[in-house]
Amino acid sequence: MDPLKLAILPMTSIDDPVTNLQFVKKAIKKLDDDVRLFCLPENSLFLNLDKKPIPKEAAFSKSSSEIQTLQQLAKENDLFIHLGGIPWLIDDKVYNEALVITSSGELIESYEKIHLFDVNLGPGIEVCESKSYNKGDHLAVFEVDGWKFATCICYDLRFPEIFVNYMETENVDAFIVPAAFTTKTGEIHWKPLLQARAIECQAYVFAPAQVGYHRDLKLEKLRKSWGQSLAISPWGRIEAETANYRDFLDSNVYEHEPITIVLDRAKINEYRKAIPVKDHRHYKMELVQK
Repeated sequence: MDPLKLAILPMTSIDDPVTNLQFVKKAIKKLDDDVRLFCLPENSLFLNLDKKPIPKEAAFSKSSSEIQTLQQLAKENDLFIHLGGIPWLIDDKVYNEALVITSSGELIESYEKIHLFDVNLGPGIEVCESKSYNKGDHLAVFEVDGWKFATCICYDLRFPEIFVNYMETENVDAFIVPAAFTTKTGEIHWKPLLQARAIECQAYVFAPAQVGYHRDLKLEKLRKSWGQSLAISPWGRIEAETANYRDFLDSNVYEHEPITIVLDRAKINEYRKAIPVKDHRHYKMELVQK
């Protein structure tokens, strides 16, 4: 199988899809011609800056102009685009959807986030994602040029059984983990959790992340994300990474540079042959496949 070049875009999205789309379009223009898969973070096209739940009207669908624009860009650039996680309307219900657009412009409803982030991390950091989204209940994979990818979104990262299930049932080559991690959890947990999933599964892990202060169109500072997008090898080695929110502090940074990595089949084979984890695993589990 030929190597595959993948790009990851850090973003500082806001609650204005038009603005967010402009950032994505500019980033696509900066990509090398041989990039085949372009990965965006969770909340790429809409990041809720209100403490109230996301309104159903904010959810995207196949008829949304932003989605249709991205379909056209994918075709024009012969590029697969992974939208991270966006509010997506399915049968009048809203899901945190990892939508994929193929290089021919086809839409793939790849994965609905299973674990919703309902937590209380202290004053000012209480989140109840289930008030905005319905939870998913299945796994799904997609392929790019023969490479097999699986998605887990943000809070899913804390549940290794999902990753093991993907390996047992699909033997995936790489995981995409789009996220909008809080600064409190991200500082301590983000990097080691991602590395652990790569080491456990002996697969690549790519984590496009929201980063920095998210301001509304009046430039008021309303929310911050830890950031630090990462590309991790099947050995757990960090191959590429971006800055975290501390590097931006109060600066009004929105347009970030994408990072790239080339997937190498030989690395996966080498590590899995050296330590045959899958052959040694005794505990099995099942999860419904899409």
